[in-house]
Amino acid sequence: MRRGKRQRMSIMVLVIALGLLSGIALAETVFVQAKTAKLRAGKTSLDRVVADLKYGEVLEVLKKEGDWLEVSTAAGVRGWIFANKTMATKPSSGDEALAKLGKSFRRREASDVTASAGARGLDKASETYANKAGITQQDRDTVDRMTAYQIADQEVEDFLKEGRLGEYAR
Repeated sequence: MRRGKRQRMSIMVLVIALGLLSGIALAETVFVQAKTAKLRAGKTSLDRVVADLKYGEVLEVLKKEGDWLEVSTAAGVRGWIFANKTMATKPSSGDEALAKLGKSFRRREASDVTASAGARGLDKASETYANKAGITQQDRDTVDRMTAYQIADQEVEDFLKEGRLGEYAR
């Protein structure tokens, strides 16, 4: 009887150990495939950015929900990334060289502030240019009307999803 109890206990320990090992083996690793990618606090492009990710960066998948992955970076930062910004295989050195080459041709990345400033209309430098170039007041007024138009964040998010644009591109 005692021997049977030991065997059952040994089998239980083995089953638990295999369960733990298989859990480790099932952890999925993905790599950032986009030139630039943002790790976000939630599953929309409107959620706060918790980290800027680099091409080829390693991510551990914690959870999948629809087209979004909850991941952890090597530095331990957790967040969400759109799945099409990742790939299952590590990018080859040729891919990295191509990405670096592309980056060298690009003058600079527009910051979030620069991008939003462009959406707000003419800045002071542009206004000075408009004066020197002789752009009519009617055209300036048209630009002012266009820049005064406001679109709600949710409308933008819905537009991106419906059009499969930005982080929702396939």
